[in-house]
Amino acid sequence: MRTFFLIAILFVGGFVNAQTELTSSKIIQIKAKVDQMASKYKDSINSRLGDTKSSIGTDFKTDVYRVDKLADLKVGVDYSTAGMTAAIVSLNNDYDALLNKYYTILMKRLTPEDQEKLKIAQRNWLNFRDSEIQVITTVSKGEYSGGGTIQSNIMAGRISDLTKQRLNEIMDHLNQFMD
Repeated sequence: MRTFFLIAILFVGGFVNAQTELTSSKIIQIKAKVDQMASKYKDSINSRLGDTKSSIGTDFKTDVYRVDKLADLKVGVDYSTAGMTAAIVSLNNDYDALLNKYYTILMKRLTPEDQEKLKIAQRNWLNFRDSEIQVITTVSKGEYSGGGTIQSNIMAGRISDLTKQRLNEIMDHLNQFMD
């Protein structure tokens, strides 16, 4: 009888803690939660610094916090391999949007002559990124990596890391400006 109750408790507990599908309504809930968390995060940064207005550095930290938290919470809902890969791909898209945002801010702070230098550097980085994605895709093949479904997560994560690294480099350039 004890065994039956133990199995029943484990069975019911498995349903209670089972992953759920990441529906559009669930994504809306997650985004609302992340917006609240990001607002508190931004307020904590500003209060630590004694600022009453937001700086570009605070905005950057808050933006990165927001996209990282969004990905974390998506994985918390759908932690299947496919769910994790989808969350990482979405994370990369969010990093890319931030990259474009902060690249545009940097461009506006440069003279037209210097803007051209940044454009060239960005085109070179895009070529590097595309070449690196080919390498990542190649070494993720089963014949090199040993295969397995986890390779899609590793591959997506490495690609996302490329974008995040460039985003941080653009922010490093912005940090050189004296406001």
